[in-house]
Amino acid sequence: LKIMFQALFIGRYAADRFLKWLRSLMNTKDTQTVLFEKQKRFRTVVFLLCFVFVVFSCVPIKVRTVAPPSGLRAHVVSASIDLLGKTYRAGGRGPDYFDCSGLVSYVYKKVGLSLAPTAEEQGRSGIEVSLDSVLPGDLVVFRIKGDFHVGIMVNEREFIHASKSRGVAVDNLTLPYWMKNLLGFRSVL
Repeated sequence: LKIMFQALFIGRYAADRFLKWLRSLMNTKDTQTVLFEKQKRFRTVVFLLCFVFVVFSCVPIKVRTVAPPSGLRAHVVSASIDLLGKTYRAGGRGPDYFDCSGLVSYVYKKVGLSLAPTAEEQGRSGIEVSLDSVLPGDLVVFRIKGDFHVGIMVNEREFIHASKSRGVAVDNLTLPYWMKNLLGFRSVL
């Protein structure tokens, strides 16, 4: 290191003085205090970020409904909310594993209605409704990479479906991914 500084400063005297100055800077109480304070601040920030992450990842999902659904719609929404967190499995028809059409069939069967077994057939059942007219319990239909996907609306913007990556989950219809793949809404109630 000293040889490098000698070459850099062209002379032994300048290199020695620079190294002394550098050592004194590192050994002063003020510098050590400043470095310690920065480390302390950094640790505090990291701790707070971890704390916030843990707290917010443990909070249960709140599903908001526009106006409390009544009658059969209330039963459909309630039955679908009860299944949040269940595991996804292709061809799953419940009660422990679901794919998207299996979830919809299972929920509607619980309230006494029989629906077609596939997402494509479910996407054609009932009557078509517009986004402005969609109600809790209506079906939402998507076409993703050529395949049909179906879910159950719980309010004007959120729906419950069987996600391949997260199992039975709530998603927001206004996210670009869902809006891009949206086919429409169907009412079977």
